[in-house]
Amino acid sequence: MSSRPVEEEGISTRQRLCLLHGVALSAEDVLSMKDEEFTYEFIKANGIKTDNIVMAGIGPKKLKDMGLETPDQLRELGFDALYLTDPKFASECNSCFGSDVVLDAYLKSASDAVALAGSDAMNILGINVVDLLTACAGAPTEAFAVMQQLPLGNSLLGVPASVLLDTGLRKAALMDLGYSLAVIASQTAADGSQLAKLGFGLC
Repeated sequence: MSSRPVEEEGISTRQRLCLLHGVALSAEDVLSMKDEEFTYEFIKANGIKTDNIVMAGIGPKKLKDMGLETPDQLRELGFDALYLTDPKFASECNSCFGSDVVLDAYLKSASDAVALAGSDAMNILGINVVDLLTACAGAPTEAFAVMQQLPLGNSLLGVPASVLLDTGLRKAALMDLGYSLAVIASQTAADGSQLAKLGFGLC
């Protein structure tokens, strides 16, 4: 993988000191480095922490200028799904990599879905409820947390009943979220068998 140097304005004195705070280099060494030496691979090789990168005001766009190539590499640097809830971070990711690639990297688990539910990232990246609940397969606690962060009682419209069943959410939890038998049948097009599996007996 090739590394490209930082483009445009380069790395300022403040950014240099923030990036390399706690790294075994003297201030003199840091300030004498050339801009092109500040690459993604330099950051990774020196174990530079996510907090340092954030304090330096360096986001996905600048990291891409420094040679980072994929959202998965962002995650490797410690930028988890919670960072994607920041609109600026999400917008830069979308602009640099495209929403599909970003979601492949950032919506992998139920905990990712909980982090992203109800955030600006849903609009910026086109995340829908099906995407969130699919990531919560077999994780009813997380699926409940996802649904709590969405408009109660009317967020299952267009969600296949099979996806809802896969999460493990059942009648008691769904009722707590504002979903009655009639509402679920209307919004998910669940048939009698599916409603029964969800705990809503018809008799």
